[in-house]
Amino acid sequence: MCNITIDSRILKAKSGKSFGQIKSPSMEGPGSCSYFLQPDAGQRVELQLYRLVSVGKFNGTSCVGGWIQLSSASAVRTDSVAETRLCGANERYTPPVVLFADHGAALLEFRIIEKTVRSQFLAFFSFTSLSNTQGVGFHPSGGSRIPHTDCDWLYQDVSCRGPNACILASPGYPGLYPPHRKCRYLFATNSVHTRVKIIFTSILLPRNHCTWDYLTLRAGSSPSAPLLASLCSERMATLEHPGPNLLLEFKSGPLVPPYDYNGFIAKLEFIERLDSSGAPPTVLPASPPLAALTHLLDNGDAALDALGSNEVFANSGGRIGCGAIVRGYGPGGLRSGHFDTRATTWRTQCTVHLIGAATDVVQVSLFNYNLRLQGCRSHIEILEGLHEFSSRERDRSEKGDRALLKVCGPAAREARDPSGRFLIRQAVTSKGANLTIMVRRALSQNAEEEEFVDGAFAFHDEQHEGTASPDATCASTHYGLAAPAHGGVSAPSHHHIFWNIEERLLCTHRFIPASNQSVTVEIQRLDRMWSAEPTGTTGASGCRTACGDAGCECRAQTPLHYHDHVALVAGDGTHLSCLCGDFQAAWLPVVVRSWTSVRLEYSVAHYTYASRGFDYAAAYSFNDDAMCGQRTFTTHSGEISSKNVSVTGSLNEFFYQQCTWVLDSNVERQLFIDITSEQDKSCGSWNITLHEWSGAGAHSDAGLSGAAGDLLYTFCARHKNHTYTLPWRLNTLVIRLVALSRQQPLYTIRWRSQVVRANNRLGPPTPVPAASAAGNGLTISYILYCVLYCILQYAL
Repeated sequence: MCNITIDSRILKAKSGKSFGQIKSPSMEGPGSCSYFLQPDAGQRVELQLYRLVSVGKFNGTSCVGGWIQLSSASAVRTDSVAETRLCGANERYTPPVVLFADHGAALLEFRIIEKTVRSQFLAFFSFTSLSNTQGVGFHPSGGSRIPHTDCDWLYQDVSCRGPNACILASPGYPGLYPPHRKCRYLFATNSVHTRVKIIFTSILLPRNHCTWDYLTLRAGSSPSAPLLASLCSERMATLEHPGPNLLLEFKSGPLVPPYDYNGFIAKLEFIERLDSSGAPPTVLPASPPLAALTHLLDNGDAALDALGSNEVFANSGGRIGCGAIVRGYGPGGLRSGHFDTRATTWRTQCTVHLIGAATDVVQVSLFNYNLRLQGCRSHIEILEGLHEFSSRERDRSEKGDRALLKVCGPAAREARDPSGRFLIRQAVTSKGANLTIMVRRALSQNAEEEEFVDGAFAFHDEQHEGTASPDATCASTHYGLAAPAHGGVSAPSHHHIFWNIEERLLCTHRFIPASNQSVTVEIQRLDRMWSAEPTGTTGASGCRTACGDAGCECRAQTPLHYHDHVALVAGDGTHLSCLCGDFQAAWLPVVVRSWTSVRLEYSVAHYTYASRGFDYAAAYSFNDDAMCGQRTFTTHSGEISSKNVSVTGSLNEFFYQQCTWVLDSNVERQLFIDITSEQDKSCGSWNITLHEWSGAGAHSDAGLSGAAGDLLYTFCARHKNHTYTLPWRLNTLVIRLVALSRQQPLYTIRWRSQVVRANNRLGPPTPVPAASAAGNGLTISYILYCVLYCILQYAL
């Protein structure tokens, strides 16, 4: 029979069976035949193919001349998704080739498009329950299919608590998997102590076809994350790695005969490693120059003595739990790390003390916690300073005043939402060098629902690393009057605080010079930078750097946040330089000297705790010079000239200036402006503009530069020399210089005023010049008329 429908419910009602045989009629090609297979609810379609006679042939990449194909009848058919097609001239399959359709009704198509004498196939079908856990009825468990994807799955540790709770496999397992697929399986953990163990009980891929069919495991949630392992010819394997995210990708190529492979099946385990015999704690030793800070805080020795001897060192191998004292300075100090109250024996009252150097502030981020008791009897407090539990009311009042964060029970938090995405960070930053984490719990431990808190901490040296911004993930500010005159910045090293970030990471250093200063930022070292453009993005071709007279530029067809980069940005948003891609070390250093604030942006396109982005190093210096900025002159004549500044000699050294000068007068005058320059630069490199005074803008955040009103004239260096005469009584003028060039602008601005003493007044302005000129002209005409009249009368 041909072109028929086989319905599971009708078949069960008439025969009591849910399986049968399909033997196609002998067909002379070309021709076609189809079978519509309708399963009942909770069933999948299984097909076992035993025999093919004159059904096309395989040309190395696909079937030509004819094929048999099993596809989903309910899914939307698209040309971009390759279907499972089998072909062969005279094939007997032992064991049979097994195919599955997992999503509702299926369509079995038998098609011959070339001339044949006899084409035929033999197969068995079965409507198999999805609830079966063994045999051909296998179905993935413990994970959730990611919406709007072909075969992507998410597995979280909270869903895989029991034994054999999470099992994953290639699509169609244990049958033949479809061709040309990329299936991704994301494994997400909620705890920093959780490791992911993947046990592949069977891997069966085509022989000598590893270019097309293989498995990869990556440290992160992106296909561009670092590669941890690759599997192809192995029959079994076990992989174990820490989180927070691992991505397993299964890639299939064209279906290659003989069809004696079926992909893979694996068991997933999430393992907690909190015992002392496990891996050493994830803490970083203090980095120079912080490691050289051997001085203690005021009364620091007394504070440590009072707190006891539970101090944790970088090389102690101890977990940071209840009762820990973490010192962030001196030899063996820890600059960052993770803490977890479950790392030590149960205590009703639990404290963790974080003690920094005099110039430190402390950052704490909470990842997970569980508080059971009502009425705040269970709670978490993060306090400024060093504290212990006390029953005195006065102490409780003082703690309440100093609490940066308080969480009252009952309350629970997990690092991720149900979709596997990290929640918004719950973090605090201290104002001083010391911090105490206090946790009050029930009198006894509940094994089924333990009360705990875990998170991360980091010490931030504001003297060397800038003033931390409490509202930003990774931002600091360097003030010219408070910061060291010379210093350096680099990629963030306190990665523990970023454990729950799985996206773009943007860290900024803002340099704000004083009114009599400029700032120089020099990028000295830079690692290779990568791109994380979404798969299938139109025009995706990475990012490259191009440097010219107006700075270095990042060039990409896709938005810049898809690419690793370092950028220097002026306070008004002007991009002074941007570096991305495979930037050559020979082009370094890149130097920018600015007389306004500069923001250094370090952007990792896809940050993960396991793959921490690229490294860089930059130096900065605040220079004392008053050649730019914003100034007001009240003299009737004067001169403004550029001054030579020191240069580094680097090929990529750029000068950025935004200067504003206001020429002001309280008497009526006419201004003459002479501007000269010996350089031959374009207006894009630098220019000087003259503006009318706009009083309203002077009170904005831009200061005097905001007072620049209507444009009167623009001077470019190529003009060499120009004198501009202002209209009479335009007493106040705004002069602006804007420059971004490899060469420092060289110019001279002179001004002089013509003041008519008879018209000088400090009161209201006199009539406008046009009106006065008209009145004078009328008087002279009248006198001439009278003289002419007298002469004519005398002549007569």
